[in-house]
Amino acid sequence: MTGYVANRLAQGILVLFLISLVTFSLINFAPGGPSSLVSMESTAEQREARLRQYGLDQPAPVRYLRWLAGAVRGDLGDSINQGLPVERLLVQRMTVTLQLAGYAMLLTAVFGILFGVLGALHHNRWPDHIVSVVTTLGMSVPNFWLGIVAIIVFAVTLGWLPAAGNATLGGGFDLSDRLRHAVLPAGVLAFSLMPNVVRVTRSALLEVLASDFVRTARAKGLPQRGIVWKHTLRNALVPVISILGLITTVLLSGSVVIESVFGWPGLGRLAIDAASGRDYPVILGVTVMVGALTVIVNLVVDLLYAVADPRIRYG
Repeated sequence: MTGYVANRLAQGILVLFLISLVTFSLINFAPGGPSSLVSMESTAEQREARLRQYGLDQPAPVRYLRWLAGAVRGDLGDSINQGLPVERLLVQRMTVTLQLAGYAMLLTAVFGILFGVLGALHHNRWPDHIVSVVTTLGMSVPNFWLGIVAIIVFAVTLGWLPAAGNATLGGGFDLSDRLRHAVLPAGVLAFSLMPNVVRVTRSALLEVLASDFVRTARAKGLPQRGIVWKHTLRNALVPVISILGLITTVLLSGSVVIESVFGWPGLGRLAIDAASGRDYPVILGVTVMVGALTVIVNLVVDLLYAVADPRIRYG
């Protein structure tokens, strides 16, 4: 197991290196790259100062190696627009994104698995049809439209929940206030992502319920509830863990659309602001951080396979 983890971590480091190299190349050689910041200055002295300020007086390979050496030490440079260290901005925004991702993942996993089990146990009956309608709606309705409707109904019309932000300004830390701000964005995210979990859980459970050991358990008179929760569900967890891992990666990378609709100051909102403001160090930092999160989540998912199914072993 230790050797497997070390091998995956080595592969992850190589992936992050390639991600940073490709992103740096696209930023520097695509039209509208960092050189456009210099062209905005009117005099030769200003252009020269701007070149030195952003290190653009050096060749691109030299600039990349300097960035890479700093990244290894945890220094991702400074934001052009905000003048703050990129790593500090990433940590601040990632903390906020983790809050939203945690709430949305909890709702997605709990209701996704429950509805998937419900659909499998009542296959081709009315509960299964209701679950199918709900999942189809969740996959068909754009989450930005659903978010706008949720704001109009629950924030503007009824006044039950706040429309934007992750906390009341100037209110200090208040857990109930944070939860109220998270209800709408987390609920919309969960409603959009949950259908994937429902479909995978339902299909995996139907396959296991048709196996020989389930028929044997039923023949012995074991109750249906015990068969499902103690035997079949665990055997169906491997594909469910896979889809939950994929959803976790999406949530941790920052849901750009939802964070924009609800004014949630997370990683996705930071990426949009950096792209619109041509803040290239932040764009590069966000991309590398998302890549690192993806590598970590994939490794954790692979390890959870062995927990869910003891027959899976890693050499």
